[in-house]
Amino acid sequence: MDLRAFDGGYCRQMLGFVDRRSWQWVRFHAVFWAFSHPRHGWILIDTGYGGRFRAATQGWPYRFYRYVTPATTNGSASETLRRGGIDPREIAHVIVTHFHADHVGGLAEFPHAKLHYRADAWSKLATLSPWRQLRAAFLPALMPTWLREHSEIVEPSQFVDDGRCGLSTYDLLGDASVYLIDLPGHAPGQIGVWWPEERRAYVADAFWRESQLEPGAKLLGPALALQWDSSAYVDTLERLRRWRARAKIELIACHSLIAERALQGASHV
Repeated sequence: MDLRAFDGGYCRQMLGFVDRRSWQWVRFHAVFWAFSHPRHGWILIDTGYGGRFRAATQGWPYRFYRYVTPATTNGSASETLRRGGIDPREIAHVIVTHFHADHVGGLAEFPHAKLHYRADAWSKLATLSPWRQLRAAFLPALMPTWLREHSEIVEPSQFVDDGRCGLSTYDLLGDASVYLIDLPGHAPGQIGVWWPEERRAYVADAFWRESQLEPGAKLLGPALALQWDSSAYVDTLERLRRWRARAKIELIACHSLIAERALQGASHV
């Protein structure tokens, strides 16, 4: 399988909130991904900040997002794909892991694609007040007007317990090649993507840095408080630790060093 990483921009935060080791300011890249499928071609996972982040944070209260999470965008997601050798018009499927701004900024650039996400990932954010949407890192102006019409929504009840990974999964394409993984905690309805034959899984923001997978590693209080459900976040992280130790599977997170190295190299993982 060909899995490619693309630069969706970055934000700057203090690393110590994540690993407690260094208080330097570092870049957390909003990496988005494309993988090849023999029948469906290129499938996209998230879209980075895209080219509309500044416009989406122009009004209040959403303008606060710029100050709380200083972000540098990398322009259009579709053009980023094109520069990487993939025609964005060939993207027929986009998996949305969750609806934080650094993951969905480029959704509107793919009106021909079918979007796949958990029902509660969208519904729980869409009904919040503007201030609570801001607190949840959700920018409604980034949502395309055709979102519901082009979505193949996965209901929570469609996920089933999967003893292979210790989490709940959903067979996305019906051929056992790609599974969506339920990853509660960081954001409502967050999901990851698992390729069993590759012994590899993309877990979105279930962790930020690989150091969090070490036994006993904990986020500082302010970073833990940013999670949608902090107790579920801790439980999901522990399940991922056990899965990795038992199955020797490679876990890739959006802001991880593995993802960052993929950007610095040839984009292939």
